[in-house]
Amino acid sequence: LVLSGNAGEVAALLTSTRRRWLEAVRADARLPGVADVFDPERPSDPIRVSRFLEAISSRDAINIHSVGLVGLDGRVVEDSRAIRRGRDESLEPWVLRTLATGQPQLVGPYQAQQETSPNLYVAAIVRDADEVPRGLLRLRFNSAVLDQLMASALLASPGLSASLVDDEGRPLATIGVAANEAMTRSNATLAVNEHPFDLGSERAAVAPVEGASWRVVVRQPINAWGASQQQLLVDWLIQNLLLLGILLGASLWLGARIAAPLARFSAVAARMARGDYSPVPRGAGPDEAQALGHALDGLAARLSETIGSLESELQERRRAQDALRSSREQYLALVERLPGAVYRCRSEPGWPMDYLSPQIQELTGYTAAELLTGDGTGFASLIVEEDMPLTLAIGEAAMREGRSFELRYRIRHADGRIRWIWELGNVERDANGQMTELTGVFFDITAQHTTEQAMNLLRGRIDAQVGGDYFAALAKGLARVLDVDHVMIGRFLGEPPSRLDTLALSRRDGGNDHLCFDISGAPSGIVLKAGRLDVEDDLHSRYPADLDLAERKSRSYAGRRLDARDGRPLGVLAVLDSKPRRQDDESVALIDLFQARAAAELERVIAQESLQHLADTLENRVAERTEELEAANASLSEAMSQLVQREKMASLGNLVAGIAHELNTPIGNALTVSTALSELQTELSEALDAGALKRSMLERHIRENSDAARLIERNLQRAAELITHFKQVAVDQTSMRRRDFHLDELVRDVLSTVSPLLKRTPHRVDVDISPGLALESYPGPLEQVLTNLIENSLIHGFQEGSTGRILISATQIEDRVQLNYSDDGIGIPALLQHRVFDPFYTSKLGQGGSGLGLYLVYTLVHGPLAGTIQLDDSPGQGARFTMVFPLSAPEVDEEVRA
Repeated sequence: LVLSGNAGEVAALLTSTRRRWLEAVRADARLPGVADVFDPERPSDPIRVSRFLEAISSRDAINIHSVGLVGLDGRVVEDSRAIRRGRDESLEPWVLRTLATGQPQLVGPYQAQQETSPNLYVAAIVRDADEVPRGLLRLRFNSAVLDQLMASALLASPGLSASLVDDEGRPLATIGVAANEAMTRSNATLAVNEHPFDLGSERAAVAPVEGASWRVVVRQPINAWGASQQQLLVDWLIQNLLLLGILLGASLWLGARIAAPLARFSAVAARMARGDYSPVPRGAGPDEAQALGHALDGLAARLSETIGSLESELQERRRAQDALRSSREQYLALVERLPGAVYRCRSEPGWPMDYLSPQIQELTGYTAAELLTGDGTGFASLIVEEDMPLTLAIGEAAMREGRSFELRYRIRHADGRIRWIWELGNVERDANGQMTELTGVFFDITAQHTTEQAMNLLRGRIDAQVGGDYFAALAKGLARVLDVDHVMIGRFLGEPPSRLDTLALSRRDGGNDHLCFDISGAPSGIVLKAGRLDVEDDLHSRYPADLDLAERKSRSYAGRRLDARDGRPLGVLAVLDSKPRRQDDESVALIDLFQARAAAELERVIAQESLQHLADTLENRVAERTEELEAANASLSEAMSQLVQREKMASLGNLVAGIAHELNTPIGNALTVSTALSELQTELSEALDAGALKRSMLERHIRENSDAARLIERNLQRAAELITHFKQVAVDQTSMRRRDFHLDELVRDVLSTVSPLLKRTPHRVDVDISPGLALESYPGPLEQVLTNLIENSLIHGFQEGSTGRILISATQIEDRVQLNYSDDGIGIPALLQHRVFDPFYTSKLGQGGSGLGLYLVYTLVHGPLAGTIQLDDSPGQGARFTMVFPLSAPEVDEEVRA
């Protein structure tokens, strides 16, 4: 008992210490900021790293020699012992084992390179926030810590010693007498035994250290082990003989004196046997009796203390058991409230199940006990054979890689129906990274999967079909998705309806039938009257007159009436199956989903038939009206062309009137100055004839004559400039000739011609066009476009009394030019923007607007200029027109020019 107990105590202490070290280094490796030490792009704080290493070392300053951070290449990055920084430890066993397993490792004790004594090494991988390995955290312990741990757990006994050996029998640490030659020589004798055994000249007991390849061997020399037993027996005999002699001798002459104390002590012993450990009362008697009283008193105190400790430990164990029981009950309650079934598999070949939660019965129709019988693979037998290979491949790959996984597959329910299952699984590992079990949960996703397939039908080819193709595709798709025997889409015949003609009657296997039958006494007749019908079972006995149901062995039926938009009944959409349906069957939801679409398609087919019939009778009338419309269209086109030409001439007329008004000022000024100059000339001639000409008069005449000449010259140049610009614009707009020009000069010419309009308003026009932007195009249409846009802004864009700004800018984009025209007026309402380029549309009808201004702009930009125009308008923030046309416009034929 002493040997086995000591071995177990030492092994338990080493096991808990090893687990505590591994958990501590795992937690330290996950601390925030540790991974930053290995990131070259984020330089770490040396002071912070040093404090981190010191904090770990301070937990066991005596036994932890050093704490280091080592890169994945094995080179020491930081160490609490600065001398070790930069050392290459890539070939050390603790580095290799930690990187190979990916789990925290305890390696040693062994003497590493460049070290003078053996040490223990505890290491874990440092990972960043994305779980990417960055380096290693290594703690180096003094190997003497193993001796300390073993010594603290080893009870004192004569000749007792203990050794810690590895899986090859090599001693790692020893307390007491060193390992004998027999233990060192024969590792086979160290196999774990339930009872002590002889090891050479020693008696030994072995206990394993969990999670490690260590074993604790507690030894005692056989002679010491046996001597203790013999000495104990001899001592007991001697003590009993002496006690007997003393009692016999004392009984002769001290009986009366000893009897009373013994009786008192007997009562005390009886009282202690009943659990009363109160102090022993003192009484008269010899010293021995007093000593015995003191001994009994001490024994009572120790027994009371021991029993109290045992009771406290027992209560603590009971509380732990109650907490464990409560935790288990809460866990089971939580599992049983999940919408899916929880499972657990053993880490054995085939991963057989050893637990299934009660929800598995609702999921599969079988109880957990039924599925866990035999080898525990009962659930796998429910999986549809076609889905098994892919399911096994994904699951086995996840198990090999030790990651979580999810699967979707079909099972066959106990009622024969196919159910879709979504499985979420996870591989559980122990502290050494070994797979221990597989846990997960099953969810029934049949309804969701059926809905997804139905939506795929809507989004896919079925929704794109029309007429008979649509009905055939829909019936075939629903039969496959719902896994039912038949899906029927039919059309009512007669007025009132008395028969049903099937547009599609698809079977589960993809075949299609056709029927035309009397709806009296059939489920379709009830659907016609009530609008819907749901029969979950025993369909044939309810409708015995429907022989087709008996022939098809249909037991359940779900039908919906297909109505036109005005409420007229058109047909039926129904699902028939040889198996009974549930109240919440997904087929009901799906026929409700497709009811409106099928009704609309049926109504369209009927309307198309009516239109076809009507088209046959109206063909001749359409031909006659076509000739009339062509004639009217030709007249309308001619009138439109005339209106456009008139709009152009009206615009040119406005330019003529404006230029005439503008020329009146400079020519009038020149005429006035020339008249004044003539008067000065007459006055000078009269003074000369009279001989009264003075020098001052001649000088004044010369000065005034010079001023008048400059005024006349400046006003005539202004008039000539206006005439030149007007002539250029007028020629361009009337001739439609194609020539080279600079865009900035053309814009200035246009502004000159419309200056009379601008002078009468407070608005201004700004131009942002780079000089030298050359075009080979039609300047006339472009000038017409700018003139119409300016007039449109002045008439429609600015409110009366406001001051507005017009901006004309241009940018060359490769072989095209983008011309932007914008104003900061009231803009165009959003509801009207799509009509601004329509002919005859104007917001100033009857107030001077013709509705052809922007239509003409659109026509000229898309026509001779071969470009595009777009309105980008925000109501209340002005209008912006963006025009894009080529730098070199294509030639326009004569017809377009005309």
